[in-house]
Amino acid sequence: MESPKRKRARLACQPCRERKRKCDGRDPPCSTCSQWGYECSYQVRQSSSSSLSHTPALGSSPRAPNVIAGPQPLHFDVVTPATIRSTDTATSAHDGLRRRVEANSGATTVRRLGLKMDPNRAPRLNLFGWNIGARQLSSSIPVTAPLLVTEITSLDHMKALAQVYFDKLDPCYGFIDKHQFFNRLHSRWTSEPEPSVYDSVLAGVAALGCLFSQRNCTVTELHLVQSARSTLDQHIFSASASLDLLTGWLLRTIHLRLTDSPHATWIASSTLMHLIESLGLHSDSDVNPVYASSFPPSAQCDPDLKRRIVGVSHHLNAWTSFDLGLSRVLFQKHDLPLPPAPKPGDYTAELIRLLPTSVSLDPSVAAEDTGLLSTLSNILNGSHTQSPSVMAQTNLVLCLVRRILSQNLDMSTLAEQVLDLLKKALGCARSMAQDCSPWHQVANVPFHIICVLLIMDTRSSLAILPDAIQTVGFVASIYDTETMREAKRTAYLLVLLHQQRRKDDLAVFSKALAENQPEPRMDLPSQISTNFNNSEDHAWLEALVADLPSLRDADLDEFLNTDMTGGPLFLGA
Repeated sequence: MESPKRKRARLACQPCRERKRKCDGRDPPCSTCSQWGYECSYQVRQSSSSSLSHTPALGSSPRAPNVIAGPQPLHFDVVTPATIRSTDTATSAHDGLRRRVEANSGATTVRRLGLKMDPNRAPRLNLFGWNIGARQLSSSIPVTAPLLVTEITSLDHMKALAQVYFDKLDPCYGFIDKHQFFNRLHSRWTSEPEPSVYDSVLAGVAALGCLFSQRNCTVTELHLVQSARSTLDQHIFSASASLDLLTGWLLRTIHLRLTDSPHATWIASSTLMHLIESLGLHSDSDVNPVYASSFPPSAQCDPDLKRRIVGVSHHLNAWTSFDLGLSRVLFQKHDLPLPPAPKPGDYTAELIRLLPTSVSLDPSVAAEDTGLLSTLSNILNGSHTQSPSVMAQTNLVLCLVRRILSQNLDMSTLAEQVLDLLKKALGCARSMAQDCSPWHQVANVPFHIICVLLIMDTRSSLAILPDAIQTVGFVASIYDTETMREAKRTAYLLVLLHQQRRKDDLAVFSKALAENQPEPRMDLPSQISTNFNNSEDHAWLEALVADLPSLRDADLDEFLNTDMTGGPLFLGA
């Protein structure tokens, strides 16, 4: 009879491996260790294909090696306290990154707030009130193929729209030379029949002029937006980028941030940052000589203008990335531009001064959370004069407050300053909406002020809720888009959920008090009189008088019948 083949153990214990003895691979102890009295133990096997694969538990059978590829070397790692600490550190770092991403993003803040109050009715994960919403015509008028900028409207109308841009947007986003723009605008209508990449700048400025001068969308605005996009698409993959292309792309990114979806804005802002690096505008030092010859002459512009372009682009890319929880574009060096020179009537420098603090909040930067309070104090004490600049300051403060509250840090010393700024921002939002200046903060900041007030959940913070709700409703009444209607409904829902949560808590307190009512208490004079008129109470008092010779001559009945609560005797008179 043929004897059966001996089965080999897939994994030998450590004592049998060291002594080269036969091991049956059983759970500790194996038969050999049990027979010889060895301390049986198995080492954990780590897969050689991936360091992230599942590690078998001690004593469990690992997977068999791949018989097709031949025998593979076995790698063993000993589980030590240092390994456990390393794993805990990695887990803590991952949790910290996730917490920072969620605190930066308004979408996750709204979602977590709703889940905390009522998981069944919590709002979905969405960037509510990210801007005023898409601009659409009141009637369905088809827009034909892209037109040349000179075919869309007249020169006088273009000048009027451009003037609106330089009056309302340029003071905050001042990266275009006004004198040069109007000169090139006039030349385009009079002496330049052929289109160029600068047409995207002309159309972009005019489109934003339409947005900031007319509450409802017009056919002219749609044609201008389409013409600017078509021109940029034709030149984006040209042999060499130019400053005109960069300026047109920045204008397109601004228009997307004010009217379009977050992902479209993020893609455009990321493309913008890559264009800046390709032109070398991000560096104030001399350009690398290897690439200097490939830069067009138009890239050599005024240094102050370069800093303004890079600063505004950085601002848009950073905050769009924070809102979406996606990565922002980083340069290899010279990541941040120098502050631009201040100009009369211009507050672009106020916006760019916030950029270092904004970049420091990048979720990938594992900074000390204790420094958030000092950072918040510095931002609160900053000087911001105009409404768009105040709204940018408030947006940064909201992000800092979310980060601080997520760490359970005490910000009571700064709470009053924060609330004062929030009230100021609500007033700015109403005035900007009424002035037909639909900056994205007009919708975004008031909505997230409501969320932060509910998270703070103090009497002072909740007192501002009526003003915040009224502001969101006011903006929605002026810009009646689906985006604003949804933001208004969600804001009301969050307040209702918070109110219902308070009502449920109040019902629990009432029930607890009703079930544990204390015994009814008698009035003090009657209780004293009743107790001392009791014969049993007289006994111990008479015994006390007998033990004290100085009290033997006292009239005990007179003492007991004295009003001890209202007379002067009780007060020591």
